[in-house]
Parts: sequence; structure tokens; C-alpha cells
Amino acid sequence: MREGTLDGAVGYTAWTITHALQPFPMRNRLLPILLCTLALLAPRALVAQRTAPLEGFVASVARMWAAGDAGGITGLAPADGRIVLDLGNGQAGAVEARHVAAALRELFRDRSTVSVRPTQVTIAGGQPLSGFGELSWTSRPRGVSDSETQSVYVGAVWEGGAWRVRELRVLR
Repeated sequence: MREGTLDGAVGYTAWTITHALQPFPMRNRLLPILLCTLALLAPRALVAQRTAPLEGFVASVARMWAAGDAGGITGLAPADGRIVLDLGNGQAGAVEARHVAAALRELFRDRSTVSVRPTQVTIAGGQPLSGFGELSWTSRPRGVSDSETQSVYVGAVWEGGAWRVRELRVLR
């Protein structure tokens, strides 16, 4: 030990100073294992972070559907402005959001909503990330007391840091 120096006061010796920077055999084995584990788990963690927002997104669509808010639903269209629409009448196709809004307004005008609730939410994966939700829509034609329940399929795509409505299908 070097008496009277800072190294000596702390307890460092010439051996600890020169050998402190040499890698330990265990550290050499552990570092690659940890890096591989991190590389394998990181994508799953990112997908897991997006899973919860899809549930909230489908719940928001359900609230808008219950309120008959066609403009709010079509405001969630992807950047290309097209949504695949099938209202259960045998006509399905990708149409512009303004046409979807007009069709939904007509649907909501003809029917009185009793309740809407999300029943299922699933992340499908892919690139870009996609998923879907299912709504249970109980409604009745205006002026009629008997109600009927239909499923509404909401296809979603992750775009620009948010979920977007890619597809709407009323299953009769």
C-alpha cells in the first residue's frame, strides 16, 4: 500500500487498480445472455403496452355508437380516410369516411339504441399492428317495442401512435 496517498487511504493496492479493468469470466458469459433476453422480450413488452389502449379504444367506439355519433366514429378513420363498411345488407367495401358517416347516420336515424357494450377485444398482430373488437348492440326500429341484438365488428389498426377504425361490420 502506498502510504500517504489517496489510493492508500481508501485501501486500493497496485493489484486492485491494475486488475479492476480486466473482465471477469462470469461477466463475459452473462452479458450476452442478458442482451439476448432483452432482445427477445422487448418486442413483447411494446405489444403489451398497446394491448390496454385497444380496450379503451373499443369502449370509446361503443360510447360513440350508443350516442349515434357517426361523425365521431368516422373521425377515427385511418390516414387514407377509407373504412371497410358492411351494414349487413349484402353491400360491403372500402369507402371514404364521409360516405361511412352518411350510412351510419341513416342507420342510427332508423333505429333506437337500447344498449351497446364491448364484448371482446383481440390484438391480431402484424405490421402495422392490428386488432379488433366486438360490440353487442341492442336496438329497435323506431316506433317498434321489440328489440333485437346484433354484433358490430370493429376492425382497428395502429397508426400514428393511435388506434384507427379500419373496418365496421354489423353482423345480422
